[in-house]
Amino acid sequence: SMEDENESVSKTLEYAYDDWCIAQMALQLLSFEDINSKDAAIRAKAKSYGADMTEFGRRSHAYENLFDPSTGFMRPKKNGGFVSPFAPSEVTFNYTEGNAWVYSFFALQDIPNLIRLHGGKAGFEKMLDGLFTTTDKLTGREQPDITGLIGQYAHGNEPSHHIAYLYNSTDAPWKTQKYVRHILDDFYKPTPDGLIGNEDCGQMSAWYVLSASGIYPVPPFGIFELGTPLFKEVKFNLENGKTFVVRAKNVSAANMYVASARLDQKRLDRPELSFAEMMKGGVLEFDMSPTPVLSAYSPAGYYGEYFKTFTAVPSVGDGRRTFQGSLEVPMQTITPNSKIYFTLDGSEPTERSMLYIQPVKIDKTTTVKALAINERGVRSQVASATYNLIPNNWTVSIASKYNRQYTGGGDAGLIDGIRGTTSFASGEWQGYQGQDFVATVDLQKETEIKKVGGGFLQNAGSWIWMPTHIAIEVSDDNVNFRQVADIKTDIAPTDMESKVRDYTQSIASTRARFVRIHAYNLGKIPSWHPGAGDDAFIFVDEIIIQ
Repeated sequence: SMEDENESVSKTLEYAYDDWCIAQMALQLLSFEDINSKDAAIRAKAKSYGADMTEFGRRSHAYENLFDPSTGFMRPKKNGGFVSPFAPSEVTFNYTEGNAWVYSFFALQDIPNLIRLHGGKAGFEKMLDGLFTTTDKLTGREQPDITGLIGQYAHGNEPSHHIAYLYNSTDAPWKTQKYVRHILDDFYKPTPDGLIGNEDCGQMSAWYVLSASGIYPVPPFGIFELGTPLFKEVKFNLENGKTFVVRAKNVSAANMYVASARLDQKRLDRPELSFAEMMKGGVLEFDMSPTPVLSAYSPAGYYGEYFKTFTAVPSVGDGRRTFQGSLEVPMQTITPNSKIYFTLDGSEPTERSMLYIQPVKIDKTTTVKALAINERGVRSQVASATYNLIPNNWTVSIASKYNRQYTGGGDAGLIDGIRGTTSFASGEWQGYQGQDFVATVDLQKETEIKKVGGGFLQNAGSWIWMPTHIAIEVSDDNVNFRQVADIKTDIAPTDMESKVRDYTQSIASTRARFVRIHAYNLGKIPSWHPGAGDDAFIFVDEIIIQ
């Protein structure tokens, strides 16, 4: 969940991949042990490896917990539900150097199931087409590593590098050939700035060398996907002393599509080659064409099965944390043939709890807990969401415009009683860049006021500073205001430690209906800071009125 850590989506997906790798290591270790050995120590070791293989294999499917079937994207979650507002092209702190477009294809250990989640090969191909052809522009957080764009595909950063080859898992391998050649031709130039992105550990060059040879190893199965060769002949001198040759005699700038492929003179009907096949040595031959050849390879395999020993955690609600009056809470799970059981008292749900049939209506502060159980009785993790009934009918009108990445749950998040922590990206804070924060609270009736103020955050390393001072006014008619407080802040702009501070002031008892708060922005970032000259942020949560 985004409440746990920044970059929560990327971490969830990459940890799931890591867990798959651990499961494979456990499987290899298990193969060296005799589960039926007469030696109790050997049997125990084998049993331990088997348990690790099962557990980490299950965990490798955790990426499903963030898959939103309504959009087809991997989305961040907050308070049990998907975070809104959501735009797949937006770069936020929920993703590492990328956005939902890029990371929604990061389930390398389980592409067949990812295809199933998209409804099959046709749906998956359509999702890939959307990535490469969308006209949406990057929005949100500035991230210089995201370069080399084709639609929202970003070749300048490594999380994208396998994606063009995923068309080989559909019935359109020719689209792999199309986009790979596009990247080879347009994103690598013999000029000082000819490399389109970040050459981390040589990966940009490695992608070129292999792709130009007509092959690319999409992790993690030791399989080389076939693309489109750039040269008439490439020779690999293998470490075992053998030679592997790739030939494409009629390749040219025009002849970029594969008409057929042969391995040692035998027709290769699949757009892939195993590492073991390559290490035998031999010759891979391509016949090239100026137009796509749909019959170059046999249709991709069947992807209808799913992992029946994993059940995705259900989503609960829409990510909000507060409500007024009453609220309907929907739930859903993406695991086929599963049922959702839930509780409304904060207790752990079981198969004897209430069965979810339709959205649940609540009218008081409630903690909803839910789990899904599939047809084999496999349980998901428990989803938990707490909805707080706002005890008053106050409303907020914000004159400033908050950043889409830092909405704090919307306008009402400023008076909901839920407080942000030192983690600025956890979802409770509202962020305002290059502007003052100005908002007016309508108490709905004339009310006696004794203390006013606001809660703010400073994290100078992330361009967030305390306001220079905070002016607070009150009014009876929302037109004529009178100032009741002017609060000076006391944290130095040079203080780099992340700090939360409530600035409040007791005032002579006064009666009013409207309270306006004006927090003054630091302005341009000082010259001593790496972001010098850019606009500073104000982060606020919450408006304090007693």
